[in-house]
Amino acid sequence: MSTFRRSNARHGRQGGQALPLLVGGIAAVLALTALVVDGGNAWAQQRIVQNATDAVAEAGAVTLAQMWAGQTAPAAGWDAATATAMAQMAAQNGIPTPPGYYTDVCGTLLTPTGAAAADTSTAAQVGSGQMPPTNANWPTACPSATPGPPSGVLVNGARQFHTYLAAAVGISTMSASATATAVSGFLQAECDAISGCALLPMMLPVFLLQCSSNNQVIWPPTGQPWPLNTVLTVPLCQNGPGNVGWVDWTPPAGGTQELVQSIETPNNPPIPVPSWQYISQTGNINSGDVETALRAYDGQIVLIPMFDNTCDAQPTGNGLNDCPSGHLSGNGQQQWYHVAQFAAFQLCGGANDFCGATYQYGAYIQGNNQAICANGGNGGTSCLAGRFVKYVTGTTVVRPPSGGGSTVTSIVGVQLIH
Repeated sequence: MSTFRRSNARHGRQGGQALPLLVGGIAAVLALTALVVDGGNAWAQQRIVQNATDAVAEAGAVTLAQMWAGQTAPAAGWDAATATAMAQMAAQNGIPTPPGYYTDVCGTLLTPTGAAAADTSTAAQVGSGQMPPTNANWPTACPSATPGPPSGVLVNGARQFHTYLAAAVGISTMSASATATAVSGFLQAECDAISGCALLPMMLPVFLLQCSSNNQVIWPPTGQPWPLNTVLTVPLCQNGPGNVGWVDWTPPAGGTQELVQSIETPNNPPIPVPSWQYISQTGNINSGDVETALRAYDGQIVLIPMFDNTCDAQPTGNGLNDCPSGHLSGNGQQQWYHVAQFAAFQLCGGANDFCGATYQYGAYIQGNNQAICANGGNGGTSCLAGRFVKYVTGTTVVRPPSGGGSTVTSIVGVQLIH
């Protein structure tokens, strides 16, 4: 009997020792599971907050772009309008309204007096009623030792979220934060910051365009994008959807002379990406007046909207799905073209012609230049000659009043810089 009692006591001590190990193992598994589950959720929340913060910054910059475009000031002023736009975007993205601070086009924080701020503690806050002066000089390049006028916002976004398993170890909430800066200003990477560049009243397809031997547009295209920094011609085939389109900024009026006026003195409205634009004429219009107007830009970089589809009825919004059912990729002379991006295109010719003897000018629109325009098998009899410098996406392009009456118009765009 004594032997049995000793054996039973020994087994009891082993069970008591195993219990803490079991509890510790469960805790370790729970902690590891919480790390995986709540860690993954934290990463997802971080991306959500970053995207929301980007959107809030862009909303503020778009409002400032409207100010620089010469639009009528809101009754409460541009500072209040900027704050309202940011608050609305924050609400749409499910984050508390974050603090925003004014920057110049290079992203330099500005004090209420327009000087460079060391950090957000001394920077002018959006909605405070202390917008920095708007009469400063624009930087000609970034970075710049001299700050420019308020044309962007830096936003510090954040929000808290509940955890799942981490609450069992005392962590019931976590937070995610993000910073974003969006600016509005002259597109310095695409156009000269001082003289700017013109936005031409024409629309190019996002993919390589070719004409058949009898000058008909080959549609749909091959799906290959236009190559960058390669001297080429953009053929103008005969009329047809999917061809180069000449934009009527004030539909339903139109005509060649209106195109000439829009080329000589750009008069485009604000153009967001994406959006639908009305095309009054497509293809080769065989006009010497248009050719003369375009050649005023020989050697210069111009902005050209690029489309990814057409609609033969007026769309209800800016998205591809806003083309009425059954009308997408429609046929006919008068079309709506969907702007997907902008092209910075440098025309041949000018004082420093980079195209050599092959292309002496940037435009051949007479309709009798097949020997020049029909390279690579194209049957085009009219064309533009030059090179694509860059594609600009995710932006809104507007025309400030400083360019009115000038053959070269400064273009204001909105972009995230960091």
